[in-house]
Amino acid sequence: MFFLETHSPLAAAPPGFPRREGAAYLPGRALREALLTAALAYAIQRDEAFAAEMRRLAQHAFKGSAEGLAAAMEAALLERQPELAALAPADLQVPEPATHRVQLLDTRTGEVEGELELELVEGRMRLEVAVPRELETWLAGATRSYAEALAGAEEKALLPALPEAGPFYQELKARTLKSEAWPLRIGYWTPDPEGGRFLAFERLPAAAQALEGRFGSRPLPGRVFYDPKEHRTLGWALLGWED
Repeated sequence: MFFLETHSPLAAAPPGFPRREGAAYLPGRALREALLTAALAYAIQRDEAFAAEMRRLAQHAFKGSAEGLAAAMEAALLERQPELAALAPADLQVPEPATHRVQLLDTRTGEVEGELELELVEGRMRLEVAVPRELETWLAGATRSYAEALAGAEEKALLPALPEAGPFYQELKARTLKSEAWPLRIGYWTPDPEGGRFLAFERLPAAAQALEGRFGSRPLPGRVFYDPKEHRTLGWALLGWED
């Protein structure tokens, strides 16, 4: 049996968590998206031919929106590794959410762009997710690599304006990123529709430049949600297993 344990609050897209017979849940697709986002960055990092294909899409081949590019990249990943299509987590029942006011931060400046109320949950929750055995080691590496890169990029972007968030990122790196469980960024942690799927372009300068010039996007999402009381960005969690 798997569990999901939060390191910072989780949100679902507005207006809040869906409910079934009065019980709140996080749709299984949120966990699937988190796993595939990490897998995409890892594939780009480890496979030069795949990285070249993704550069080609970003630099000139794909015609459309940033959200459409992210979807095209995910489709290419599933074509490269069709076994990932078997990832179909069940919906995750969550504790009764509480509504909190959070800030929307601009990652370019660390400044507050706005505020809104979101339903948030924290805790340890059991869930069902079938992971093909041949993917376990690969996904463990993918989730850890992606979380380390994302945490590092976000910390570098935000701490000059928000030094009070420093202890959160130090604990995140010490606890979450070194755990045997798989670190994830999950749920509604950014309103940007590409949802962190461009992060690997940080290591591909030409693609990163094209991303901004053609789509107005950057490898690190331009906006993230932040809990100003606890000095935490949203959506960090661990996916682990128990007997």
